[in-house]
Amino acid sequence: MFNYYQPSRIHFGKGRLEELGQIASKYGKKCLLVTTPNEAPLDKLFQRVKDILKKSDIDTVQFDKVIPNPTVEIVNQGFELAKEAEVDFVLAVGGGSSIDTAKIIALTYGLDAIDWDIMYGTYTSPFEQYEPVSEKALPLLAVSTTSGTGSQVTQAAVISRGAEKNTIFHPQNFSRECIVDPELMTTLPARITASTGFDAFTHAFESYINKNASTMTEIQCLKSMELVINNLEKAMKDGSNLEYRENLAVADTLAGSGLANAGAAAPHPLSEIIGGITHISHGESLAIVFPAFVKNSHKENVKKFADVARLFNVELQNVSDEEASEKLYDELVSFLEKVNLRKTLKDFNISEEQLKEVMECPVLGFLPFGSKEYLQNIIKESY
Repeated sequence: MFNYYQPSRIHFGKGRLEELGQIASKYGKKCLLVTTPNEAPLDKLFQRVKDILKKSDIDTVQFDKVIPNPTVEIVNQGFELAKEAEVDFVLAVGGGSSIDTAKIIALTYGLDAIDWDIMYGTYTSPFEQYEPVSEKALPLLAVSTTSGTGSQVTQAAVISRGAEKNTIFHPQNFSRECIVDPELMTTLPARITASTGFDAFTHAFESYINKNASTMTEIQCLKSMELVINNLEKAMKDGSNLEYRENLAVADTLAGSGLANAGAAAPHPLSEIIGGITHISHGESLAIVFPAFVKNSHKENVKKFADVARLFNVELQNVSDEEASEKLYDELVSFLEKVNLRKTLKDFNISEEQLKEVMECPVLGFLPFGSKEYLQNIIKESY
């Protein structure tokens, strides 16, 4: 028995951005375009989006204040602009930060203000069918520009409040429609390609081993991991290669959908704690904790860890599941070295005081992925 839900209509492929006007025109004549700052090199893409929408007689109000690890203050600014402009729908163009910001703006539109205590205290499960937050909530459209977060096909929005990164789940956070156009990823720098690509890998891995995994999610997560393993290093070296970019975009979308239906494991909340305190990027935080997580967890899920190890090294088909599972650590570390992500907290100049703050985070005592001591040990080994 399992449930599976993917309500986002996905428009995938080279050149699909040109269809944005036709897609968006179903949702109204005025949109809030949510982006990072309107600066080079993305300013050209944002202008292209506005031009495409204008051809379909859609007016655009741009909110270009999104930052990495978006905060409640940033979302509040976008919320106020949407209210002032009286828009018909919200369009996110960017990576996970832009899409997550847009999700909450669309979800809460029509309220007098966003009550963040309610948002964080109520919408905590990816599997609950929550009632609408607002009767006037807006449709959300998304155009992804990275291959990592899968946010265009999930119900999760990660928003920071102070040093805490919190995830808000709601079925209305799923985009109504999204465009995944690999051409938009060809200019991503190698470092961002690596960190976002590994983020997609972890989504797939954690969903694959989650107790909520089903036949549906297992199939797509295995394929996602295979695509990342076989294409990430190539895309870093030849970023303009559309085949590599397309494969990573498929991996990202498959992994995001898997995550939406099965859920994460320990590395994701650990990376969010680390990112909230140290401001290390999400993908890099995941790369920091993943080796220690694999090393300390392979005995609890031997068969699935062995499956993943064999994606890295087909010769492990010839050994037992127990041996293949144990070998995953070495295979993962080798992969992280190839994509320049094999780093520790010390490599990011994280002080012992910051480490202590991470280790003492109260959330560690409430996560459903193991004891506080088990999670602290993963962090300690990642330092």
